[in-house]
Amino acid sequence: MRQVLISMMLTAATMLAGCEDTPRVDAALGKSVAHMVEAQTYNPNAAANPPVLAPDGGDGQRLVNALDTHRKDVPKGQAQVTQPIVFEVGKAQ
Repeated sequence: MRQVLISMMLTAATMLAGCEDTPRVDAALGKSVAHMVEAQTYNPNAAANPPVLAPDGGDGQRLVNALDTHRKDVPKGQAQVTQPIVFEVGKAQ
């Protein structure tokens, strides 16, 4: 009986040890990504204080390439139908 009681106590102690909190790894875990994004942002206050007017200039060739790509990739309006439209209602087979 005593062996069963000791065995049960050891089993309970082992189970309770498995429920123990994991140790604190680092209080700043994950903050390095936020710091990296902040360091790569040109103007961190731009979202809070947006400019009234758009920027005056830009790289002309880059803008032309963007516009050409847009015009090439966007479908051309409504294409003309090349086949006549025929409605066949009650056609005998």
